[in-house]
Amino acid sequence: MKPLKNLNRFILTTLILGIIFNVNAAGIEKSQPPYSLTAGYVFKDGLSKIKINGKFGFLNKTGNIIVPCDYDQASDFNNGLAIVRKGKKYGFISNTGNLITPLAYEALESYNGDRALFKKDGKYGFLDLSGNEVIANKFEAALTFEGDYAVFTENMLAGYMDRNGNTVIKPQYNFALNFTEGLAPVMKDGKWGYINTTGKTEIDFKFDFASNLKEGRATVRKDGKAAVINTKGSFVTDYNFDNVSEFVNGYAVFIQDGSFGIMTKKGNVTVSGYNRIVQSSNGYYAFKRNHLWGFMDVNGDELVIPVFNKVGDFKEGFAKVQSNGKYGFINEMGKIVIPIIYDTANSFSDGMASVQLNGTYLFLNTQAETKLTVAIDKNSNPERVIVNVNNNEMFFTNGKLQLATAF
Repeated sequence: MKPLKNLNRFILTTLILGIIFNVNAAGIEKSQPPYSLTAGYVFKDGLSKIKINGKFGFLNKTGNIIVPCDYDQASDFNNGLAIVRKGKKYGFISNTGNLITPLAYEALESYNGDRALFKKDGKYGFLDLSGNEVIANKFEAALTFEGDYAVFTENMLAGYMDRNGNTVIKPQYNFALNFTEGLAPVMKDGKWGYINTTGKTEIDFKFDFASNLKEGRATVRKDGKAAVINTKGSFVTDYNFDNVSEFVNGYAVFIQDGSFGIMTKKGNVTVSGYNRIVQSSNGYYAFKRNHLWGFMDVNGDELVIPVFNKVGDFKEGFAKVQSNGKYGFINEMGKIVIPIIYDTANSFSDGMASVQLNGTYLFLNTQAETKLTVAIDKNSNPERVIVNVNNNEMFFTNGKLQLATAF
């Protein structure tokens, strides 16, 4: 009887587990993932990315989804082209959504001039503006063109090619960066120096690292410290710094003994002793003091007093700011022009900035007017997206227009 009792117990347990499994399976089957929406990306070339149910497309400023949400990944548009991915393959599309190249590449970079770097079958080559493979994929690795030359590697050594793919400096360097201002930093036998476009050494191999030239200056490193040199290799500063940024409009941000400052191209310090300073191209340097952020000029004069938890760079005259977990925008006078009430925000681009509040994405113009809203249609149909432009509503399912209404 005991074996039968154990058998009955086994059968009963199996039935119970089967019922539990089936109930759970049924529950999983009925509980589909919620309809998802991510908008609020920046506008570039008049289009902004939109992500519906994990797929990317593009929205224009009148609320139309011009490129259907069919892609697993997408870049912003740049000069009328965007990089998109389906599965593991990349390609270029135009701002009308047409494929410029097939989705055939393992990696792809944006155009720099008339060349774009691609990877196919494990090797690198370049496309022209029509999407033709004008430089065959034959390189182990390569960098995007900078001017007339690009770095490539062969047998783990770096050299340089011209825009037709011809070798102009044979591979011989352990590492190499692109040419800027006529010189390129390269490493050989563990030390960095600078060569010209014929491959001649212009600045000796004596640095632990060397950066690209910008505005006639470059940062070099030795024994863990940074210095600034000019195009002749002469030292503008000693090795006194933890790091020095590139120069922009005549100024660079440096770190010295853990504190941030600003210097001129002559190495003269104009500002020092800050917790943090961010390089700027518009003269408004974000700085941090006592855990709060503001903006100053190159001489340390405060343009916006530090009262914010986070700040972004000024774009089109406005800077994104955060206080107590909420976002808004200030103008160059430090005045709050878009209230600090939003859950997320992106900087101004193409005359528009995006913010999010309670799941709704709003696109604002430079007068802080709401021009476009994007949200899931929670009231009528939570499996579609509603776009409102000037009281005209459009309804999209899976990124495709289903219905349009006007009030």
